[in-house]
Amino acid sequence: MSMNNRVSHMIRALIYVVLLPFATSIMPGCSGHEEHPHQEKGHHSIVEQLRHADKDTIEYEVSTEELMADIKKVLAQVPESEKEFYVLERQSMIKSYPCSNCHSVPLEELKAESKDKKKAHWNIELVHAGSDAMECSTCHDTNNLDQLKTITGKALTFDHSYKQCAQCHSQQYKDWIGGAHGKRVAGWAPPRLIYSCASCHNPHSPAFKPRWPARLNTQKLKELNGK
Repeated sequence: MSMNNRVSHMIRALIYVVLLPFATSIMPGCSGHEEHPHQEKGHHSIVEQLRHADKDTIEYEVSTEELMADIKKVLAQVPESEKEFYVLERQSMIKSYPCSNCHSVPLEELKAESKDKKKAHWNIELVHAGSDAMECSTCHDTNNLDQLKTITGKALTFDHSYKQCAQCHSQQYKDWIGGAHGKRVAGWAPPRLIYSCASCHNPHSPAFKPRWPARLNTQKLKELNGK
């Protein structure tokens, strides 16, 4: 072998020895651990890592219990969720509750009495679904107006009205349980406290009305004012 070839081989060997540890450290799945038969050459996917992340590894300085000590809340009745969480208590926030203060006689009798009077709940317009699919008695229990009811007639308190929404809005309900829909109330530390559906949506007219963005658009104001 010529002197040039020997030098060339020596240089290649030196480069291999120097760079091999560095290359091994930056290549995923090549740290010497055993390969799983269902994994590609020992590479752990993000999904696999999340699947094994069975507990919260973040350390919080303040617990949510401290932050929400003075907030009225109830434990959510959501058996589909792996972890317990709370929703804002709603029943005590309803100004005219209990409904039986006024609804002390059957509805038909109330209707007969109010023919020449102002219609009860005159300020409520039901803009939720067509009249062939929904009316007041779809959600309100006419036999006990202090509570709501499911489609099958099961009683619900106003605090757990989200279970009523879940009957039609199943995808939004799943997202709400997982945290992709809705808002937290007292930070991210466990346990979770969130808004229920009726905290953000008016049950009688749930669609959000158009509104100006929170940030003032001065250019838009100039256009509106003709400047």
